[in-house]
Amino acid sequence: MNPSDRDGAEPGNPQADQAAPRDLIDFYRRWPVFRPTAAGLADRTDLSAAERLTVRWLILLADRISEHDLEPFKHP
Repeated sequence: MNPSDRDGAEPGNPQADQAAPRDLIDFYRRWPVFRPTAAGLADRTDLSAAERLTVRWLILLADRISEHDLEPFKHP
């Protein structure tokens, strides 16, 4: 089975945690697993200052997302 085909639905399963996210919701729910990788990228010296800054801002953005943000948009 291709790692990107795994559903990753089993929290705590190391193989599932390393699988590519199925969608944005799956990525959000596994953000604690992906965050250390993102933080490591932000510290890489082979990235430009602008690239490191962009990754840091993306981490801050992802840290602020909540379940409420993922609810379907309701038109007034």
